[in-house]
Amino acid sequence: MDRRTLKRLDEELREYLDSMVEGMGRPERRAAMAAYVTGLLLDGERKSIQPMAARLVDDASETEAMRQRLQECVVISGWSDAEVFRRLSQKLERELPGLEAFVLDDTGFPKKGTHSAGVARQYSGTLGRIDNCQVAVSLHLAGENGSGCIGMQMYLPEAWAEDTARRKKAGIPEDVGLTEKWRLALAQLDSALASGVRKHVVLADPGYGDCGEFRDGLVERGLGYVCQGPGPWIACGSAKRIALVS
Repeated sequence: MDRRTLKRLDEELREYLDSMVEGMGRPERRAAMAAYVTGLLLDGERKSIQPMAARLVDDASETEAMRQRLQECVVISGWSDAEVFRRLSQKLERELPGLEAFVLDDTGFPKKGTHSAGVARQYSGTLGRIDNCQVAVSLHLAGENGSGCIGMQMYLPEAWAEDTARRKKAGIPEDVGLTEKWRLALAQLDSALASGVRKHVVLADPGYGDCGEFRDGLVERGLGYVCQGPGPWIACGSAKRIALVS
């Protein structure tokens, strides 16, 4: 990749981020968010703040200042993820033709340590195995021309939900507790629909399709679905008709 291409991609990334966080805080705060996202995209296995700060500066003496900027951006600043996802969903609806479905799935984030909120040995479809990771419920708009994530909520395992000291150390709000993944998924769909996203058929794997309450919730919202159901079955449904097909 030549310098001209890199410069163009950098400009496009900044324009995109500006559209997502415009009006949300001071310019310095938004610049720190751009630096944080850039750090996530750079090479390097460790994506915690300290190693990212070191990769983002040309002079090692500037690492601590960058670390403080990233720390304030991520930990202290009160970003509205709901507003960012609202803007993103509207952008996708405007600019990505052929959107046909909501896709619900778990997204896993592998971790080395044990201190990140929600990290545990649990199954991750992203990794294809049980491993030390965080797991989030994610909602995507998808079609033949591409897809985009318009909702994500970290799943808090029971061991975390019941450990007061561990929760406090990780900064988990008191009102966040053990919530079934299918309930998180329905809440994300509610947020998307409330922000003006059109109704689409819902696609989901057995982690959601096995749950009758989840499927009933889709029907109550007027959403058709095609979900991997119990065993070899696929559950298909709408407000008028529900069927299991092998």
